[in-house]
Amino acid sequence: MLDFEQLAFIEKWRQRASRGIVVALDGTRGDILVTMRVGEGPDQLDMRGRDNTGAVRKSRLTLGDRVTIAIEYRARDAGKASGRGVSGNLVAPGAKVQGAVISTGDVVVIDCGAQVLVAGETLPDATPGDEIGFTIAEEGKAYLIPTR
Repeated sequence: MLDFEQLAFIEKWRQRASRGIVVALDGTRGDILVTMRVGEGPDQLDMRGRDNTGAVRKSRLTLGDRVTIAIEYRARDAGKASGRGVSGNLVAPGAKVQGAVISTGDVVVIDCGAQVLVAGETLPDATPGDEIGFTIAEEGKAYLIPTR
């Protein structure tokens, strides 16, 4: 069962969620870790996060499934960007992300080739238009968004 906070996050970010294909699922450590690929061709990017809702287990995802997922990350070591992109093309703990701030608030949206959602309190000085770089601090919280 989803709690109110999870439902509010899903509704708020339904339009900014990433659409892609499941490329990896790992349930060996309890909750399920989902990796999805977004984008086409050379600009594709993999994003990884822990299912925060239990929905992945219920919906029986498999590799190759097309999904819509909002993943909220936490940032550390923020500074000025020197380019745009993600180290190793995988958004996961320890990855270096560089991009432009699209919007701020409870969640900061960064465009680095795909839209990356970051907890606002971890990037308190970000303002729209800033070119920013940071490191992903921990596994993202993934929210599977049902398709209407």
